Amino acid sequence: MFQTLYSPVANACPERGKAPVAWMEELPADLAGLVEPPVSFAIQRDGMIVADRSLGLDANGDACFCAFRHVQTALRSEDDEIYYETPVHVETVTAWRLPDHRWLTSHRVIGDPEQATEPELSLSRGMPR
Repeated sequence: MFQTLYSPVANACPERGKAPVAWMEELPADLAGLVEPPVSFAIQRDGMIVADRSLGLDANGDACFCAFRHVQTALRSEDDEIYYETPVHVETVTAWRLPDHRWLTSHRVIGDPEQATEPELSLSRGMPR
């Protein structure tokens, strides 16, 4: 099972010869001009669980964007005959490098995928791991 956790955007940065990645999707609009833009991406996807890790690189090959996304699922049934998988917990950590080499980090946990939550923003001296 695999689920894409990024939405493709026509003017987004490409992932090394693949579909574009919407790296600004979770960035607050008023902070868009403050971050270093990536020119390429390296994306690792997990085939066993719904998760991925992205690293955006600037023109010098240095990390300027990173994202970790994980969706935990559970089997559900409405009639005890047909079972389906549904998300029960979603967690994302997205970070952008600022020009002064600090990182703006957005952490979002969604216990109920039907319910929108606001991300928790913070500044740090290093890229999240």
